[in-house]
Amino acid sequence: MRQDAMRCATLSILLAFGFLAPPAKAQTDPAIRAAARAAIYREDPFLLAAVSRVGGFGNVASASIANRMYSREFAPALADAVNKLVIEPQGPGTWLLRFPWVNVAVFETSAGLVLVDAGYAPAGPALRDALRSISRQRVHTVIYTHHHIDHMLGTWALLEAGEKPEIIATAELIDEVNRDITSRELTSRLNNQLLSDFPRSPADLPLPTRTFRGCLELEIGDDRFVLTHAPGETADQLWVAVPTRRIVVAADYFQPFLPNAGNGKRRQRYVTSWAQALRDMVALEPLRALPMHGPALGSTEEISRRFGAQARALESIAAQTLKALNDGTRKYNVANGIALPADLATSADAAELYVTPRDIARTVAQEYTGWWNELPSEWSPATRATQAREIISLAGGIDRLLARIDTLRATDPVLACHLADWAWLAAPDDARVLSTASAAWLERLRRLPTPTQEAVEYVEHLVTLRVQAEQLASAKPR
Repeated sequence: MRQDAMRCATLSILLAFGFLAPPAKAQTDPAIRAAARAAIYREDPFLLAAVSRVGGFGNVASASIANRMYSREFAPALADAVNKLVIEPQGPGTWLLRFPWVNVAVFETSAGLVLVDAGYAPAGPALRDALRSISRQRVHTVIYTHHHIDHMLGTWALLEAGEKPEIIATAELIDEVNRDITSRELTSRLNNQLLSDFPRSPADLPLPTRTFRGCLELEIGDDRFVLTHAPGETADQLWVAVPTRRIVVAADYFQPFLPNAGNGKRRQRYVTSWAQALRDMVALEPLRALPMHGPALGSTEEISRRFGAQARALESIAAQTLKALNDGTRKYNVANGIALPADLATSADAAELYVTPRDIARTVAQEYTGWWNELPSEWSPATRATQAREIISLAGGIDRLLARIDTLRATDPVLACHLADWAWLAAPDDARVLSTASAAWLERLRRLPTPTQEAVEYVEHLVTLRVQAEQLASAKPR
């Protein structure tokens, strides 16, 4: 009974969390997809583990918050931000506020409170009340590490409560916000958020009152804050050193697994600069590091060891990728063979929970090259459906291809899924194709450990296959 309850709770989180949002070009009703998705998870419970390996991204999870991060009004999300918040002291006048998914760093100075990040919109009221519970000081400054929705939107509640902080970010943040607004339908989909919550203009957001380029030093009360811009997870990202307390706020440069530097659904990430930022933080020999995801690091030795290892992992991937490109390896083949140094491969901080070294290699390659994958026929290709039909013909017909897929499922599920895609592209209205393709993808997810982001997309394809099969069945004459 307890396992069933836990499974139901996990399913609730995953169904609400944007990992399970429908793909961009789905031509079916979202409610139909949601029902199909729920059925898939009930029938094949092992999929829950496949898509939730990254957990709450180093923090606890929240189904209510997951895809309502822009909302100031969704009551369950507001309540979860209060009920699941943990306030952790990190030395005199210093706290790490650990919300579901993300953290906020707070420093009490003689001039007022300094916040690094402010969480997502539903965190706003909880953030306001938490600050009042730990200090009588007003909010003097809010620093945004980058523009992602889980890092800056909670400021709205502080402003509505009458706080008048200076809000600081890199000048690049404005460009990134504008990109999000001009592509709001796409951005809401990729971030797995409701379009109805999504801001329609930059004026709907708590934007910076001051921006800078490069580096900015602030004297606030008796403390000094040094803000350093270093493109990493985003083009506008920064990290913060507080030398008067020997603390660094590591933003999203450090994550307690292989860093999310290879996100195939988001804008460009900057792997070499990311690694250098980690090394620059280590060079300061801080006593404590406060990341925006996961727990604090509490010693100079731990920071040096763990930040250094992640920097070396990123540097190694980047170096291998650039060597392959410079040596003439075609782009479609560059990620093959990319691997972490042996001594890092078993580290928890290099765990492939969200992305893999191959994903990061593709990000590096994308930074240096164009959209073409260097396969000649892919510059101006025939349509995928046309290619698929020809492959089916060469295979001797759909029956032979489906039989081959069934055989390969047990020995090479990756190759089986390639053939399953060709079958589906050629004959998406064939019930046998939909059934065989579903079996192939389920077998791949069952047999092969798959990072969260990748597994999510595979499950979404299973949803598509199931919806198509149900529509075919309902269309048959009775």
